[in-house]
Amino acid sequence: MGGYFLGVTCFMKFITAFVAATLLLAGVGFGADTVVYSQCGLTGDGESRRIGCDFRLSQPIDVKSAAISANGADLADLAYTSFESGDGKAAWFFLIDRSNPARAESVKRSVDLVKRLYEQANARNIMAIGTFAEDLRVVVSPGDPYADIESRMQPIKADGAATAFFFTAIKAIDILEKVEAQRRALVIISDGKAEDTAYSRDDVVRRAREAGVVIYGIGLAEKASDSVFLQAVERLASETGGPFVSTVGKEAVSSDFVANFRRFLTSGGSLSAPAAGLSGEVAFTPRLSLMDGAVVQAPATSLYLPPLAASPPPVEEVAAQQPLPLIARIYAFFDSTVPGTSVWAKENPNLAWTLLVMPVPTAAAVLLAAWRRTTSSASLPSRESVPRQELLPEDNPPVTQRLVMDDVHTTLRPVSKTFGYFEVLDGEPQRFDIREQNVTIGRHSESDFRLENDSVHRHHAIFHISPDKRPVITDLDTVNGVLVNGKRVAKSELQSGDVIAFGDVRVRFVGA
Repeated sequence: MGGYFLGVTCFMKFITAFVAATLLLAGVGFGADTVVYSQCGLTGDGESRRIGCDFRLSQPIDVKSAAISANGADLADLAYTSFESGDGKAAWFFLIDRSNPARAESVKRSVDLVKRLYEQANARNIMAIGTFAEDLRVVVSPGDPYADIESRMQPIKADGAATAFFFTAIKAIDILEKVEAQRRALVIISDGKAEDTAYSRDDVVRRAREAGVVIYGIGLAEKASDSVFLQAVERLASETGGPFVSTVGKEAVSSDFVANFRRFLTSGGSLSAPAAGLSGEVAFTPRLSLMDGAVVQAPATSLYLPPLAASPPPVEEVAAQQPLPLIARIYAFFDSTVPGTSVWAKENPNLAWTLLVMPVPTAAAVLLAAWRRTTSSASLPSRESVPRQELLPEDNPPVTQRLVMDDVHTTLRPVSKTFGYFEVLDGEPQRFDIREQNVTIGRHSESDFRLENDSVHRHHAIFHISPDKRPVITDLDTVNGVLVNGKRVAKSELQSGDVIAFGDVRVRFVGA
């Protein structure tokens, strides 16, 4: 059953409830013994703009109520969806330490534990299994359909001659990163003894954060004197936001840990609230009331929200606000006799002045000539009938155009302005012309400048033109970050020619 589910993939119907990588670096908040990992970002635009905060708890505790404050004030119309009630997927990669033939009993206990936990695999909870000593061996991969767990795990023995602890953990993370899931965890079952010479704990932690992987630590020591080596396993777990348990000798792994195994990764969920009325630098802070009575608060996430464009007043209102020109006010005296006279004078001021000072016969001749021009212009050729060479080239069409007509032909003349463009330097050639003062950048389908690469976050950055006309790029507190000319920045003014990296995608900014 579990093997069948391992081959299932899904297309997310809603904004992903969680990206573990962003949570690892977003910060930690404490309430009792519970830690909160969270990340906030914007979705939508205009009046539909919302702030969304994804979070995970270090303990498998249900959320009773939740709130998001913006610069200290709670937002209204909050929506909360738990990860387990949504449609996101979670994935685990079990990594069993099979080094040292003297650890035969510990390896057997590790195999039995993984079999029990693997029973929880299903369409939304994807599991894979591997072993390590001097190398990494994949026993059950996430893509294996109908895997026979008993036969696959039966050959696992304590037969390793050396322990490449950190190296094999990095290789396992590489595999796990490719699994289509919103949350990922590497479960290391080991005594913590490492014989690596080229890799360290810091290398594993760095790679886990890059890939959005939480590390579970299960330390199995053969005897009490070996317990000190379990610190290596514990540090990997604590520095990536994962749980840690340990046993000595034949002691069993905690039954609470087994019962709540999945929920250490799938706790929490997503919060969202309208943000249309907010602008500028805003600090968003999720606050959670838990079922155990604790109240926990995640660290604030500061985001720049571009102001919404003011809605133009109705045409009638604009017209009412503008005083009539003198000629129209003069002709308004005749509105009671000939309705609309003042409007006609406003639209045809030169003709109106002429008629006002001319003798009657001359005025009649002028009116006749005007009528002939009107009937003649009605027969002007349509835009479709104009020869192609009379239109501007459409290789780079302007955002806005003004239709200019005379008695001979019709042409389209651009009147818009751009603020420059972005040129993608990696992958398929792509150019994005910057025609707005605020541009959202990310992998999400609603992003203004969309970059379809797994290393790019759904809501990665915002480009905007500051009030003093300077181009600025702002990182939306992402794990993969924003680099300008190789240097990571939270916010930076751009110069024409700067190379910006969003994850693995490099883009050159060219100013107007």
